[in-house]
Amino acid sequence: MALSETEKKLGGLSNARIDEEMSRLEADALIQLLDSRCKRIGNAVADLLSRKGATDAVIDGVLSKRISTKSGKTRALAILNISGKKSPRAVEAYSALILDKHKDVIDWALFGLVFFQDRRSIQPIQEAMKNVVEGSDIHQRYQLALEALEKTNPFVFAPFYHDAGNVWQLDKERFKGRIG
Repeated sequence: MALSETEKKLGGLSNARIDEEMSRLEADALIQLLDSRCKRIGNAVADLLSRKGATDAVIDGVLSKRISTKSGKTRALAILNISGKKSPRAVEAYSALILDKHKDVIDWALFGLVFFQDRRSIQPIQEAMKNVVEGSDIHQRYQLALEALEKTNPFVFAPFYHDAGNVWQLDKERFKGRIG
């Protein structure tokens, strides 16, 4: 079923009925619905995929470019960021999305790379940085991400973030007060 048809079918339903209908859909249809223009549907799909732990399907959707809108990519990144380090393949999706044209998508992808604390992400960030205007907001975010990775301190990038569930498996001793 096409995205617009599914949106029409779900659009008039209550949130409970939307959840019920979506729970019957295959992962491919749900991935497609992440691009929904309807916030209620797109966000409900993101919540369902997150609850199902469908990070591999989300990563595959990002890498195959089946998730193509800013909203869809942002929802996909929210799912991946909520799962934290549980899905090591997320680095592939984050690395692909740091090349996106939307500032918010890039920023959330950088967040994921920084909190993964994998120094191998430095080179892809440096490469992506070459594609933006020096001194621009996004250029500064790339620089901040690099600084956070070089200092092995993700809170340089996101100083107000609190990892309540320790999904990023950071050093509790080093980052006390910011975890749990």
